[in-house]
Amino acid sequence: MQGYVYQRSPGKWYGVWDGPPKYDPVTGKVKRNQKARLLGKTKREAEAKLNELIHATNKGQFVEPSKITVAEWLDQWLETVIKPTKRLRTYETYESIIRIHLKPSIGAIRLQQLKATDIKRYYLDKAETLSQTTLELHHTIVYSALKAAEMQDMVQRNVASLVPGKPRAKEENADVLNNCWEAEEARKLIAAAKEFGPQPAAFYSLALDSGARKAELCGLKWSDIDLEAGTVSIVRQLAKPGSSPVFGPPKNGTPRTIHIGQDTLELLRSHKARQDEIKAANPSYYHDHGLAFAKEWEHVGGTRDTLGDPLQMNNMGQREFRKIIEAAGVRPIKFHGLRHTCATLALQAGVGVKVVQERLGHKRIEITMGTYAHALPSMQQDASAKINQILHGK
Repeated sequence: MQGYVYQRSPGKWYGVWDGPPKYDPVTGKVKRNQKARLLGKTKREAEAKLNELIHATNKGQFVEPSKITVAEWLDQWLETVIKPTKRLRTYETYESIIRIHLKPSIGAIRLQQLKATDIKRYYLDKAETLSQTTLELHHTIVYSALKAAEMQDMVQRNVASLVPGKPRAKEENADVLNNCWEAEEARKLIAAAKEFGPQPAAFYSLALDSGARKAELCGLKWSDIDLEAGTVSIVRQLAKPGSSPVFGPPKNGTPRTIHIGQDTLELLRSHKARQDEIKAANPSYYHDHGLAFAKEWEHVGGTRDTLGDPLQMNNMGQREFRKIIEAAGVRPIKFHGLRHTCATLALQAGVGVKVVQERLGHKRIEITMGTYAHALPSMQQDASAKINQILHGK
């Protein structure tokens, strides 16, 4: 007999059934593992739920009841799954989102009682204040945490899989187009950056020239730059700024070397000469981490700020970059838009997709093609014209 129901008191029917087998750790023999649970107010209701539990048990889908909350599981998942496997910056980003957003909203719900409607309501509430890209990151966290819970038999299924979380391709392309400059706008930005000093001129010119990510630029050291060969090697990214900075590998874990244009190289040489002057004039106050781009006097405002320390990545887009955009008189875009601009202009100039992929450090060429699909039609038209010239001489 797999199970039965019985009435303990009026309006309380219990079910008893054989749960998943348990093994004696000493003898290895199977120990009887009977389950008992309050299932309903009537016999019929209790029998129906008992049949569901027996069916789940037979299919290996039975989940032990647990009072653990979503907040408790997210904390456990962070420490046992994310912290040992992800980069420090990723861990800190996840921890911040969980602490500030997820736990106050859905953290008090028991993990096994969390429904798809709870998650959907959370996304709708947050959509008023957060961008689609940010919401996608929230969905990644929720989905991954619940997937881990499902794999550990803590929940019967991952309810986040029932809630659409990935933006449509049209929305992704719109985000790229809204944060991408034409060539003339990029030139105006570089011209304006020169008025702010040698370091901003070199920094923003290199960002547009290389397509490197902000954390990669902030983690760049002079030892990574070969001014004679005209190359920049992306071998690390800044994970945490401060007087004792923490660095990590590039996003996909693979270093890459990029060839840089002569104008950007000249700006880098001018910036290095100016940085060497600052070091020489402030030997006891300059923390030399070997960084190509580091705090200068205009960045030193608080008691913890010191010359030579890494640039504050989180404030860069809101402060210096915004001021240079205003001075240049161009459309405001996100800092990541410099990377989009680099890729789009390169593709429109006829640079091969594979070369652009390697320059950006994308793991797969499909990522490059999917992200910058808007630039590919012009390449097809150019290819058609060249083939026509070869075949027909006109």
